[in-house]
Amino acid sequence: MRPERGPLGRLVDELAARSSSYPVLPVLDEFQKTWSRMRTESQLRQSLQEAPENAGPLNSSALVHRSIALMRDLSPGYLQHFVSYVDDLSSLEQLGHSGPAAPRDVPQAATIGKRPRAKKARTRGE
Repeated sequence: MRPERGPLGRLVDELAARSSSYPVLPVLDEFQKTWSRMRTESQLRQSLQEAPENAGPLNSSALVHRSIALMRDLSPGYLQHFVSYVDDLSSLEQLGHSGPAAPRDVPQAATIGKRPRAKKARTRGE
């Protein structure tokens, strides 16, 4: 006898049942591939325009520029996957920056274990 499914299990079952009811559209796959290729090309053109002119050999922008240019020549398919991956990471980074700020009353690592100083009472002459 199988135990009753919880709310999450029932949701998974319902989503699985609904996903099989959608028709397969091959045109949609072709559109997605075309859009992905166009976006990759646009991002590639943009990144190659922003290359620094007088950067040193270890400048991160110059290294990325050279890497992308080499990938474009050697493996365009891998470049498309790579740009998509970097785009996803960039989106996640932007989400992380827009999150709530750390609470101010949380002790910092350097202050843990130290007692706060006692405040001096001020006199009128000060």
